[in-house]
Amino acid sequence: MMQEAILKNNKIKEERIRLYKSFGYDQEAARDFIVDKILPVEGKVLEVGTGKGHTAVLLAKKAGYVISVDISAEEQQIAKLNAASEDVSHKTGFVVCDAEKLPYKDRSFDTVVSVNAFHHFKRPFAVLSEMIRVCDKKLAIADFNDEGFRIIRRVHKSEGHEHQEECGDFSIVGAYLKEHGFIVKKHEGCCQLVYVAERIK
Repeated sequence: MMQEAILKNNKIKEERIRLYKSFGYDQEAARDFIVDKILPVEGKVLEVGTGKGHTAVLLAKKAGYVISVDISAEEQQIAKLNAASEDVSHKTGFVVCDAEKLPYKDRSFDTVVSVNAFHHFKRPFAVLSEMIRVCDKKLAIADFNDEGFRIIRRVHKSEGHEHQEECGDFSIVGAYLKEHGFIVKKHEGCCQLVYVAERIK
């Protein structure tokens, strides 16, 4: 039964990859670009905004144990299938919670990551503040750049609906992190904007 669910999910995933590629967005290349900028990843890792678990899976392959939080239990079920498909279930933990109130102590994770979730948060800087609170060493956060958003909106429109976006200004995230005691590097490519920040001791 589990294997059947994994195979069905893999088929859906492959179809989505082909669809996005047809609009000019290579999901796999974008994920690899982001993770490459985040590496190395050491110690305890927290991901904020699981989505379908693609980043958690990639990080689990490169790091030790990854905890990923999301408000959607339904999405996390898909993430668990993706983790099982890539044989990293034993290296991933999925927790349903509100990212504005993370259930973890201050500076309890060496690395905190969030990928393509910022634009979904109703109060993105409240979430970023929580990420900063629980981060001890490295914080990495990525979202689509203007080109990426144009493509994503076109994909969703082709499917008969609008892409859900809130109003947070991702362009000021780097400055925000600097104000909160981080050295920040900004990377752009593959339709993504990535901030990688190291906490100043």
